[in-house]
Amino acid sequence: MTHKISCTDENGGFTIYISGRIDSNDHAAAESELFELLGRHKGQVPVLDLSGLEYISSAGLRVLMKIRKACGEPLEFINTSPDVYDIFETTGFTELFKVSRKLREISIDGLPLIGAGANGKVYRIDSERIVKVYEPLTNPFEKILREKESARQAFIHDIPSAISYDVVRVGGRYGIVYEMIDAVTLGHYVSQHPDELSACAVKMADLLKKLHSTSFDENTLPDARVNLHLWADVAEKSGRYQPDTIAVLREVIDSIPYRNTFIHGDYHLGNIMVRDDEWLLIDMGDASLGHPVDDLLGAYQIMRLVASRPGGAERYMGAPGEMIGRFWDIFIRRYFETDDSSLIEKSEDILRYYAMIRSLAGVTFSDVVPDDVKAKLSAKVQAAFLEDHSRYGTSAISQLPF
Repeated sequence: MTHKISCTDENGGFTIYISGRIDSNDHAAAESELFELLGRHKGQVPVLDLSGLEYISSAGLRVLMKIRKACGEPLEFINTSPDVYDIFETTGFTELFKVSRKLREISIDGLPLIGAGANGKVYRIDSERIVKVYEPLTNPFEKILREKESARQAFIHDIPSAISYDVVRVGGRYGIVYEMIDAVTLGHYVSQHPDELSACAVKMADLLKKLHSTSFDENTLPDARVNLHLWADVAEKSGRYQPDTIAVLREVIDSIPYRNTFIHGDYHLGNIMVRDDEWLLIDMGDASLGHPVDDLLGAYQIMRLVASRPGGAERYMGAPGEMIGRFWDIFIRRYFETDDSSLIEKSEDILRYYAMIRSLAGVTFSDVVPDDVKAKLSAKVQAAFLEDHSRYGTSAISQLPF
């Protein structure tokens, strides 16, 4: 089969579709057709859809280089078939052009739900694979691609992380498939083995301390404060808060010190998979570098605040709220290395203050909570945040027992 080239015009731009094969036998014809299309769209840079392209030879690659030179700027290739993407990657084209791979479509109909969190839900596909399906509002495609890279970076830094090997489409959403043989979330594991709750809480605290002592080269991962500002963006765009509240929110975020140590970003029992005696982290979409409080505020939000709501612990972590409450108490004492109840109480109060960075946004984007309820929740969280800010300002971190 030889090549076939077509074109569509929309929204002031144009897309070129290439299918079939471009090899040494017909690369000259393909080049002629492509330059003819460029001539009809002077001054415009095309997007090339390669979903139907089965093979391209070195002669075909040189044609694309000529197109790039003629346009005067890098081209974008979308829906690139897996075989052609591999050719691009091997030859270095992925360094020269913006290339996105064609995503495989999967269905989650009938698949068991094994975990959930603020970013999405985890389903088991079969005995060897799970898929994390992301909430679209807070997880653009670029963030999902970053998760793959974050998981890779974590793995090579000796952080126990599940490696993702396929980005997929799930209806109108995106997902990442992980190899996870016979694994369950830590929440489900603790629920099934209550006698191991204390040991698991200690192990989870020790693992988090290991993460917070693992250094990366700067810029390997994003600054954790950038991720927190994304939550502030969601809160601001909701229109439910006064501009002064958003300004204070951003001031608090910027006051958090920077460190080049690993931050998971959504650390709780639903994002740790247990396989035999091995623990593996999933959901690396918010992985970053920063201060430990950047992680602890999220852990507190899920394991303390969300878990205290009816059904919240079961939904997000797979264990009863009462069990998660006992787990948290052991976990936080181990992390801060203290049994001083008054110090723990004060530390939790400070973590609640920082957790509102995410809570202000979180109460605005539920697709099941009525608008009038959202308005009341938003007002309540805003009042609590501003009250805590009047007490702690931007120096609360200095009062935590790190």
